[in-house]
Amino acid sequence: MLYTHQNKNFQQHVHPTLQKRIRIFLVIGGISLAVVAWDVVQGSITVPWALGSIVVGIFVGWCTSRIFHLSWEKDGQRVVGRIDTMGWIVLASYIAFEIVRSILFQDVIHTGSDATAITFAFVSSALLSRIFGLRGRIVKILKTEKILG
Repeated sequence: MLYTHQNKNFQQHVHPTLQKRIRIFLVIGGISLAVVAWDVVQGSITVPWALGSIVVGIFVGWCTSRIFHLSWEKDGQRVVGRIDTMGWIVLASYIAFEIVRSILFQDVIHTGSDATAITFAFVSSALLSRIFGLRGRIVKILKTEKILG
């Protein structure tokens, strides 16, 4: 499902390193989301805090999917990813956001389990959102190269 578009499989057109990165994001994001669900069920975090963190994480994940510049490698006939100048700027902004976020949560939330649950909600949604951002950009490149219709 991750590597299909209109019933066409495009996995062979994605560089193995990029596929590995996407799988790592998927596994970590999925596990983190499961932890968040468990924390909500256990009462460690309220639903509004979890949803708020997830919404912020989705936005940040979508923005950070821009860190890697995706392009078509003519020799290998596949999509490859590398960090470009704009990617470095986005990465620096993301790191600054992480620092500010931890400082804000330290002042707003005083218990360790709440902060951990909110962090998991943020990270899981950011990683999963980043996957969909990367996937969308891969599909766009493959359409440009006339591999997908």
